Amino acid sequence: MTRVRRLGHGLRLCPKCARADHGTCPACRRHRLLSAGPDGRLLCRVCREKGEIPCPSCGKPMPAGRGKVCETCYWTDTCRKRIRLDRAAFSTAGMEKDFGEFGEWLIGDKGPHKAALTVHRYLSFFLEIEREWKNVPPYRELLAHFGAEGLRRARIPMRWLREAKGVKVDAAAREEDSERRRIEGIVGTFGQGTEAHRILVDYAGKLMQRVEEGKTSLRSVRLALTPAAALLRRAAQKGGGLPDQTLLDRYLLDAPGQKAAATGFANFLRKTRSLKLSVRTDAKKAKEAQRRTLKKKIVAMARHPEEGEDFIRRWIAAGLEYFHSVKFNRKALEAVSAKVDEGGLRVVAGGRTYWLPNWRE
Repeated sequence: MTRVRRLGHGLRLCPKCARADHGTCPACRRHRLLSAGPDGRLLCRVCREKGEIPCPSCGKPMPAGRGKVCETCYWTDTCRKRIRLDRAAFSTAGMEKDFGEFGEWLIGDKGPHKAALTVHRYLSFFLEIEREWKNVPPYRELLAHFGAEGLRRARIPMRWLREAKGVKVDAAAREEDSERRRIEGIVGTFGQGTEAHRILVDYAGKLMQRVEEGKTSLRSVRLALTPAAALLRRAAQKGGGLPDQTLLDRYLLDAPGQKAAATGFANFLRKTRSLKLSVRTDAKKAKEAQRRTLKKKIVAMARHPEEGEDFIRRWIAAGLEYFHSVKFNRKALEAVSAKVDEGGLRVVAGGRTYWLPNWRE
């Protein structure tokens, strides 16, 4: 029995074809015996002797070593075969036709090679549409079924649906769906039946009632639930139970920006669980905690520097805040200039000059 050598992607070569003088012909891309042509390139015998010939299928020039068809025709034919096989999975003529049209669009949009390799992965999306509606429904129905994240994963067939079927994307509905699912994720942080889960469900219900009354937004609900879940998580880590004043004080030291949102949750616990929680912050301790956070950020950036202007801007923003207690918003940072000077950075911002250490030092 002839021994074979295993290559990548499951391919095998016998010892004869695995010799050093065998390889992939750069013209026809076939693995063959190679030798130098007139221009010095290593080519297979057919490509070296015949050069280019017309493709029997499309008539365009192709390397002679390709054989029956050029590479484009080969992948186009392969892709269409796969589309025909996938179309057999549909039970309705309309969806079968739609998938066929999508496949042809994919060939034109991505090229036949990539289309042949990827067309099958979109079959499940179209089959799900057929199972639910038998034909392509309006965007809101797609959104309700697949969710914003599901439609993002199907962005290529969704683009075809917009272009070919006139499906109009509702950005506001998409954002609303995303917020609802994020809220569901926060509420589902704790297992059902736990006190923490019951508290989050009750608090979310109270907040959602305000949404229905037009008094707040879904985004505000999510932002309000974030510190609530964080406090309950800390309480669980301490052995369960409800958040106490010590936990609340510590949380506000670590996240002083959450004071307003934490106030709403503390008021809710006061009314529904009879907890006496006072939202207070120690300005000095909060500033010390903020500096510790900034220091960790700067050390992490110095240990793992990145290339590009965005990293430099982030380094300057963190450095100005940590070393000079000066904070600039993103727009103001765009006007900041910096140059390497005396082993560090000389930064001009807001009409003043500041010195910062270089992250490379």
